[in-house]
Amino acid sequence: MIRTLASASCLALAACATTPEPAPQSRAQALAALLVETERTDPMRLASAEPELSALERALRAAPEPEPVAEAEPTPLAPPPALAGAQSLMHAVHVASYREHRHAVSGWAELTARHPALQETRPRLQRVDLGDRGVFLRLKAGPFTDAESARSACAAIEASGEWCQVLDFTGEPL
Repeated sequence: MIRTLASASCLALAACATTPEPAPQSRAQALAALLVETERTDPMRLASAEPELSALERALRAAPEPEPVAEAEPTPLAPPPALAGAQSLMHAVHVASYREHRHAVSGWAELTARHPALQETRPRLQRVDLGDRGVFLRLKAGPFTDAESARSACAAIEASGEWCQVLDFTGEPL
């Protein structure tokens, strides 16, 4: 009877564990081993607790199966913000405007040949509609982390007699 009780209590305690930690199962195994050892070495000690042990055995056998622990549903992420028309937080230098993409590509090659510092930047094109003047592609170089760095780059371009303006780094990669 004690072996049955020890096995049942070990199984019940292990089934009640809700975490994968070994501690509850180890305690159940230790209790079961203690009951078996006590029955072997001092059976009279357990005989005095026979009514309680029998009640515990019946309760353990009648215990309902534990319900599986369901994993928490992940919290759905908020939809990303609509970024169409969003302005970059980085700075750039607007170095030229073109009407066609192919002219912007060749213009970038010419500008980087004249201003080697621009080779350290990435080109971007931003489409702008200037109403009566038409649609243009602004060629920008950047990104610069602050406006002062962009102004310094612009000053170097303007020193050679070319036009430059500090803007945001909004646009599509060239």
